Amino acid sequence: MANVTWFTPTWDLFIILSLIVAVFLLGLTLGRNKIIIFLISIYIAIVVITFFPFGSIFDNTNTNKGFIYQIISFLGVVILFYILLVNSVLKRAFRKTGDRSIFQIAFFSLFCIGLILSVVLSFLPKDWTRAFNPLTQKLFITEISRFLWALIPVLGMAMTRKRKKSTLGY
Repeated sequence: MANVTWFTPTWDLFIILSLIVAVFLLGLTLGRNKIIIFLISIYIAIVVITFFPFGSIFDNTNTNKGFIYQIISFLGVVILFYILLVNSVLKRAFRKTGDRSIFQIAFFSLFCIGLILSVVLSFLPKDWTRAFNPLTQKLFITEISRFLWALIPVLGMAMTRKRKKSTLGY
């Protein structure tokens, strides 16, 4: 945080502040169950985009902006699978669980936004990512951070338990 200057903001600071705002807005608008469905959509999109043949399709375009197509495709696939999954059996399965902890909503929102940022920033050219603040690089761009952004949400979902109903009736 020593390299962050609050009076002359950079794109890095904008990314981190956007993360905070996006976590708050995502949690407010979707709720825990839809956020989990959104998180599952992100994982599906990562797999689809990983195996999509971007090189063979966009090599003929005379531009060096193939990463833009990857980012747009990734976000489009996330939205597509979210729409498909939110109206599927998953929605009915999650409807039965009613734990609405504000901490779970905040953590799952953070996981979603952090994972999306990590994936999107991984598509950028290396010379662009080297220009980012070291804090942003450590949080989203390094191999270990990308691995952790992929692993922690799964662990979070695995550790989420349904509250047991009290035998006393409250």
